[in-house]
Amino acid sequence: MKFERFALSIFLTVIGAFTLIAQSARAYEKAGDKAFAAKDYYTAFVHFRDAMERSPNDVGLWYKYAEVTRQFNAYEEAERYYAKVVTSKETQMFPLASFWLGQVKKNLGKYQDALELFETFLKNSTEADYYSQWANEELNACRWAIADPAAPTDKIVRVEHLDKKINTPFSEFGAVQVGNMTYYSSYRFEYPGDANTPERKLSKLLTSENMAKGKVMGRDFNDEKKLTAHTAFSADGNRIYFTLCEYVNASDIRCEIVYRDKDKRGRWEKTPIKLPEIVNKKGFTTTQPSIGFDSLAQKEVLYFVSDRPGGKGKLDIWYCELEKDKFLEPKNLEAANTPENDISPYFHVASQTLYFSADGRSGLGGFDVFSMEKRQTWGEIRSLGKPVNSSYHDIYYSLDDSAKGGFVSSNRPGSFYLDPDNKACCHDIFRVVYEEKPKSSDGIPPPPIVVETPPTPPTFEKLEDFLPLALYFDNDEPDKRTNRTTTKKTYEETFGKFYPRKGDFIEQYTKPITNEEEVDEATLNITDFFENEVKKGFDHLGLFSGILLQRLERGDRVEIVIKGYTSPRAKSDYNDFLAQRRISSLRNQFERWRGGVFENYLKYGKLVISEAPFGESQSASGISDDLFDERNSIYSVGASRERRVEIIEVK
Repeated sequence: MKFERFALSIFLTVIGAFTLIAQSARAYEKAGDKAFAAKDYYTAFVHFRDAMERSPNDVGLWYKYAEVTRQFNAYEEAERYYAKVVTSKETQMFPLASFWLGQVKKNLGKYQDALELFETFLKNSTEADYYSQWANEELNACRWAIADPAAPTDKIVRVEHLDKKINTPFSEFGAVQVGNMTYYSSYRFEYPGDANTPERKLSKLLTSENMAKGKVMGRDFNDEKKLTAHTAFSADGNRIYFTLCEYVNASDIRCEIVYRDKDKRGRWEKTPIKLPEIVNKKGFTTTQPSIGFDSLAQKEVLYFVSDRPGGKGKLDIWYCELEKDKFLEPKNLEAANTPENDISPYFHVASQTLYFSADGRSGLGGFDVFSMEKRQTWGEIRSLGKPVNSSYHDIYYSLDDSAKGGFVSSNRPGSFYLDPDNKACCHDIFRVVYEEKPKSSDGIPPPPIVVETPPTPPTFEKLEDFLPLALYFDNDEPDKRTNRTTTKKTYEETFGKFYPRKGDFIEQYTKPITNEEEVDEATLNITDFFENEVKKGFDHLGLFSGILLQRLERGDRVEIVIKGYTSPRAKSDYNDFLAQRRISSLRNQFERWRGGVFENYLKYGKLVISEAPFGESQSASGISDDLFDERNSIYSVGASRERRVEIIEVK
């Protein structure tokens, strides 16, 4: 189904090192084409990037790379490469380049630039086709956004990024408040036995009490083979609706809505019950439930999203009334839907207002949040404006009963990124806070106040910005069981074998744990280490190398100081040898990077690598050195952090 392909494909994990089928640019390009066709955008991104390193002036590769980075929501990288295509001599071969450059400019909030690009596209377009119609709609959207619409409210509005108690580099979404409990979904969990390459992730439902650290819902509430997401509650609180989704191929997902009732002890029944086929239409997706109460009809109403026939376009919002346990025939909510995607409905009972997100209306960016009040008929559709909406994707808006606060999921700047260097993927949960405005001395409220948070994350512009740059290794790597102080391997080669072992580390470390919550907590910690430390270090090494080359090319002399570390499993003298091998692998990395561009700089002393190996004596206290306790001395996060080299200084 289409939105789950979009909304959950951007939730797919960045799995890491890939086995490449050949070394030529064409082979990488073909591998990228194959991954792109399968909607595996990160794999395609890696292949196209590697192809460009071997064929840097290929405009066709620039365009493919721009396409995949746009799909992966790496808007700044997409902007850069679409611009290269548009200004190239071969631009006429890519007639949609100016259109897509306008789109990513709009996603980045550069509305005037986007407007001019859409005008250029229309001037050069000879056919009144789908893209011409779309460009005209985007022109109107840009003009509307340039007017800088604030939230239509008499409140002070703040949008705050929730911290790591809730958010991770994977996607968190669909938060709703019930009393002091927050229910939300997280797309970060291992998919046991997944044969797909790269391995896919599962979403699970979590709860947070008073915004404390989120915990996976207990008593096997989540399905271990399906994606569990999206909660909604009956008016009396005794029924919880949610979705169970399955992969139907490598990337496509199909969902259905189920529910559980509370038992006599107030716990959720163990077996979920499917909604009838008139709701879960066979062969189509049914997802994102929200339960409202129509105060005029005095009935509960189920709102949901589906790509079933009879809608206005791609994904539409549907609704059906409930009579006791009977679900009446669903109807298309025509007042809200457009030919594009209309998603994530949330009905606020106290105000009789439906909130939803759409990408087919004039807005600030991709998906914006809109509201529509229900009286005798549906009222005017209004944008929530800034700061709830941004130039990025803003979805899954919800509001508490008091209307003083709520949540929205967004991939706007400030989110935790799976690929921080390209600012790509994923959605995080943001809290929306509404406060009363202070009145002026004449009793007239001041103009609307909006507070935007958080600031855009810092970018890396110089080598010192990366320090200390930590790079991690598998146990006793490189080159197991040897006293040599050098290796022939590069760091990239050791990373390529280590990073895919994330699942092994999770399995070995969690094997003796019987408590489900402790298993989930340990899984999260190891996943966080591999994604935010192991992979991040490798990615930053590539950026570091690029900036280093720029400095050397302009005539600087650069000295890099490196320290080597080991965990304390072996004797001190062996650990010293191992630390030196790790430093050797990093030296090899610089010597062979991009076909050896640093070789002459090293040869003539323009680039100097100073080695300062440190073995077991530098390990953190409390790390197990028990050879028979592999769980803690090899597979624990603490032990894993000790197996590293660090670039600690640049002179």
